[in-house]
Amino acid sequence: MRESPIIHLIAPLVDQGLNYFLTHYSSGIDQPPFTSQAYHHHLATNGFHPLVATTMTALGIAGVGNLYMDSNLKREATRWYLKAIRMANAAISSPEQVKEDSTLVAVNLLSMFEATFNDKSLVGWSNHVDGASLLVKMRGMNQFSTAAGRRMYLHTIGLLTMNCMGQGIPMPEYVRQLNSELTQYLNIDDPRNAFFFLHIKTADLRAQILNHTAIDLESIIESALELDRIALSIFEGKDDDWHYDIVPCDTAGVFGDSYHVYPTHATAQTWNWVRYNRIYFHDIIRNSILAGFATSPPILVGSKYVELLGHSTQTLLQIQSDILASMPQFLHDTPKEVPMKVATSDSRRPRIASNMGTSQGNVDYECVVNPLFTPPTTPGSRAHSPIVGTPSGPRKAFFQNFRNDSMPLSNVFKDNGSVHDRLPIVRISGGYSTLWALYVAGSMPTASPSSQDYVLQCFGRIEREFGINQAKVLANALTMKRGMINGGETTFGICPQYLPPDGEPYIPPQGSDRKTYDPVPSPPHAASAYEISMEGDPNALYNFLDPQFDV
Repeated sequence: MRESPIIHLIAPLVDQGLNYFLTHYSSGIDQPPFTSQAYHHHLATNGFHPLVATTMTALGIAGVGNLYMDSNLKREATRWYLKAIRMANAAISSPEQVKEDSTLVAVNLLSMFEATFNDKSLVGWSNHVDGASLLVKMRGMNQFSTAAGRRMYLHTIGLLTMNCMGQGIPMPEYVRQLNSELTQYLNIDDPRNAFFFLHIKTADLRAQILNHTAIDLESIIESALELDRIALSIFEGKDDDWHYDIVPCDTAGVFGDSYHVYPTHATAQTWNWVRYNRIYFHDIIRNSILAGFATSPPILVGSKYVELLGHSTQTLLQIQSDILASMPQFLHDTPKEVPMKVATSDSRRPRIASNMGTSQGNVDYECVVNPLFTPPTTPGSRAHSPIVGTPSGPRKAFFQNFRNDSMPLSNVFKDNGSVHDRLPIVRISGGYSTLWALYVAGSMPTASPSSQDYVLQCFGRIEREFGINQAKVLANALTMKRGMINGGETTFGICPQYLPPDGEPYIPPQGSDRKTYDPVPSPPHAASAYEISMEGDPNALYNFLDPQFDV
């Protein structure tokens, strides 16, 4: 256990929580001009709406409490979380406040709190995401008049898409209606925006298959191939900000024989978003062909499908390899720059020649990993990293080990509009969507035991070193899924379900194979279940409070 930071803190805990939030979960602040009256609102809460300031504080203290594994800080984070929930109740019950930016920001931050703090289940996160999406529905077309409104919409619907994907349900119809208005404000050439629409199509295709509304195997295969073509085109013709380098390296801490170096966190995250969608497509293609071959007589015949089966299987292995090759940079195990000893005459680093991750050029690389990283001494042992977040060790964040701080958000929209409130610009999912890409890479049907071991090791480190408890939830889910597969408890399906069916909370049984994941003691988890009702009434009420809390 790390030494508690309380004795080292000079500033009040509230300020420490806000500071941690702003440095770890926010990439900037939207604010009106200094000369405007709006700028000087809420001076008692650093210029932020009290509801937003409270949720920011709760999330910041939760992050610090996780890193130090300090029960006092965790209780304090819980106290602020409950306070934020009560304030959210009041805001959502108000016909005026329910549509305000501050209310939507706060509910999105509550979902991030669950992802940061809840180490038992995805239910609390999922329910907050559903609540935020209903707020988006109520806000209607007017929310697109400002850049903050458009950004919060993209953030909320992106999380809703992940939620629908996990539940195997289609996207709500109101999302399609709102998206038709949104497109006029977006720069569609930005890969982040292109992925936003691809992601929705992926969720809908999976829902069609799972709900048996897809027509036939050939149509399913063609639909998946079409979406894969869209995915492959997302990064075509983009500038160097969207390229990455492949560094050959066969050493501890790197899975396989190479690792990737990305210029920005947004670049790495967007590539992995696209990759896990491509895993969905090629799992569907592969399973459809296997199902077509297994019928009597076979529904699918000919060399075309034999070749496509081989191509999809190899593609799945390559995509998984690419996701795993991105993780050393996230984990700070490899440098943010490409290490080189001798370059060719043009002194250019090799760039990505295709979306399959091949590189070109003739460069003599020096294989370098972070000297602070101590690899496991045996294949089954824990990976030990330096103490992080203590006075003697720097805190780490997912977004820090990159050459450039960020990708300009101004590229996302055609215009930025006016700013009316002081609001944090929230990092997309706080890095948590990267966890889902990692989880899919580990739970895909063709994943090898060694790749799953590496994924579990990454999850264990993310929980310990970065204070993200959702990593523990996903690690437990993968351990359960792995045990079910080894025990023959899973059934074949065209569209794989990556999470264990009806398995929450994800608590692997005694004796599960957990040799690479050694979790820390569980904290008191956050309120995980609430209901939101908006049927026929613009007023909404979150029944957040969970009687299990002892505060």
